[in-house]
Amino acid sequence: MKLAFFDAKPYDRPGFDAHAAGTGLEIRYFETKLGEDTVQLARGFDGVCVFVNDTVNAKVADELYRLGVRVIALRCAGFNNVDTRACRGRLRIFRVPAYSPYAVAEHAMALLLTVNRHTHKAYIRTRDFNFSLSGLTGFDLHGKTVGVIGTGKIARIVIRILLGFGMEVLAYDPYPDGVFARETGIAYVSLDELYRRSDIITLHCPLTNETKHLVNETSIARMKRGVMIVNTGRGQLI
Repeated sequence: MKLAFFDAKPYDRPGFDAHAAGTGLEIRYFETKLGEDTVQLARGFDGVCVFVNDTVNAKVADELYRLGVRVIALRCAGFNNVDTRACRGRLRIFRVPAYSPYAVAEHAMALLLTVNRHTHKAYIRTRDFNFSLSGLTGFDLHGKTVGVIGTGKIARIVIRILLGFGMEVLAYDPYPDGVFARETGIAYVSLDELYRRSDIITLHCPLTNETKHLVNETSIARMKRGVMIVNTGRGQLI
């Protein structure tokens, strides 16, 4: 099988080459992203491997099929960049079901701490031997209320970390898990209540038609002034 690997980075190759060795899988790496202007690069390949910034819309899907491609392999969990209807019955789609949810959860916490305590700005100041705290003071996370939108695998780890900081956790999910709520002591609430009560909001939901621009002018108007928002999902959630 010949695979066109789009949006390739130097750190992608060693792992994929190691796993492909001896399997008969031939990979050609392209630094460019897959899209309408680059889809012709897939000519002669059986499948394409794409990432979050590649575009497989209806036009790209049609052209991939015409070129003989039959497999789309996503090296990510989200598939909002693929028109699944256009692929149905013609192109088989594979995605990553889960990967190190701890890594994303810990990264979300790192972002929260960085924004709150201004460590990124403090680092720059100290390089210039400026040790002023002016404008760098944050607030105690302990006792604050944090709203978690989406309670999947990553969010559940985030919630346990937040509870370890002594925070009150409010959660919203279209499919609330009562067992998880009882185990952790969190409260599932409506979006309106979450917006109204949260000092911090962290987004852990997929990008769909329902969640696109979830954080918008209307929802921001319902939030506390100065609310902190962390988004480790997709950019268009905001």
